[in-house]
Amino acid sequence: MYPNPPHHNQSSGPQLARHSIIDPQNRGMTVSSFVHPSEWQAHSQVVWNMQHTTQPALVHAVTFNPNSMECFEFLPMEAFFWLETDYGTVPIGQNSRGQVRMPPRPAPEALASLVIPHLRGDRQNFRVTGVQPMQNLWQLFKDPPPPNGECVMARVEYEMQGRAIEEEFYGVYSWNQGMQLNWGFGRLFCFRAERGQLNAVRETFWQIAASFQPNPQWGQRYDETVQQLMAGFQVGIDATYARLEGERQIGIANLAYNAQLREQRNAQVEASIAQTRQQIDERSQYHYTPQDAFGDALMGRTAYQDPNSEYGNPHYVEGNPLNVKTDGRGNFRTSDDPTYNPGDKEDGDWFDATEIKPSR
Repeated sequence: MYPNPPHHNQSSGPQLARHSIIDPQNRGMTVSSFVHPSEWQAHSQVVWNMQHTTQPALVHAVTFNPNSMECFEFLPMEAFFWLETDYGTVPIGQNSRGQVRMPPRPAPEALASLVIPHLRGDRQNFRVTGVQPMQNLWQLFKDPPPPNGECVMARVEYEMQGRAIEEEFYGVYSWNQGMQLNWGFGRLFCFRAERGQLNAVRETFWQIAASFQPNPQWGQRYDETVQQLMAGFQVGIDATYARLEGERQIGIANLAYNAQLREQRNAQVEASIAQTRQQIDERSQYHYTPQDAFGDALMGRTAYQDPNSEYGNPHYVEGNPLNVKTDGRGNFRTSDDPTYNPGDKEDGDWFDATEIKPSR
């Protein structure tokens, strides 16, 4: 069972920092902001494409715990349209002016079988494990109720970096009928953790989601830009078939552009996480100070390198034994007998453990 988002959360929690999403193209105007635990990292990006007259800006933000797989993302909107009689100018599945031509689907099916596979379908052992309706998610973003609005969540599982991951996606779905049927998800966010650990950090994830603060001035600037672009497009409707054929070619280029942007965005997130973990690993391995050694001596323990530790954390043994062996898998054996070899009685390849010496 998946709990609904809390409307009020007054419980004490970790120290928080606020991250502002900045739009460089509009003189550094703030798009929106949100809070996250102060020890987490946060990144965001605003990308404008004036060829996308219906959705000219994509906004993406991520915050993550550099010491684990915990991660929260505010995702760009997913916009679709359907027009029966477009005379084949835009094939199904192709992007045109910021929207993808696609027959409408119910909200649960659209999220679970269209949007999420598009974002995570390349992950190993990917599968959708559950879909269910939600209530009034648009209130988290201070939005008015959308036309024909519906809220939905889906849970998925997959493997990433050799770890089993649970992730939940939440979306605000809507549709409206004009000259064409416009539908999709105006708001999307997701959060993930290692399997079995998602519930333990769920309250923090909802605290991040509920802290979202949009900037009305930027929203007004965005709406004005869309109106200007749509007005220009309306004039172009009266152009010749050659103009429409040219737009079709732009749509093909935009499809490739969106795919490249999505790959770059995912690569940037993964690279940032990997870099942070590498820095932590380097600090853990090479900054064992004389003060650390003195403290360990007072506690009656000795620090050894642990080849099994992902972050380079040392393994401590009691006292200062003459003989310390490890199998490289997190297991250590100690003895004052210099000829002692646990491999005589235990499975595995045992070798001398390396004592950590303080750096100068």
